[in-house]
Amino acid sequence: MKIEQLLLQSLELLGLGMGAVFIILILLVGLISIVSRIVPEETVATTPAVALTIVNQDHIAAIAAAIHQYRKSRKP
Repeated sequence: MKIEQLLLQSLELLGLGMGAVFIILILLVGLISIVSRIVPEETVATTPAVALTIVNQDHIAAIAAAIHQYRKSRKP
């Protein structure tokens, strides 16, 4: 085979390969958009902010005492 024939054959294979990938990607995008319309989006249940702010005062006192003791022991 001559070099011209090899180059033409390689360009044909290049076009077929790139075309196949392009078509598959287009089909994939279409399939994803169809599925996103069919399947509803999940909703996440949120907890009220009031429940997150309730803190045991004994825990706060213990943490404060531990911090105070740590800082006291580190002073030269």
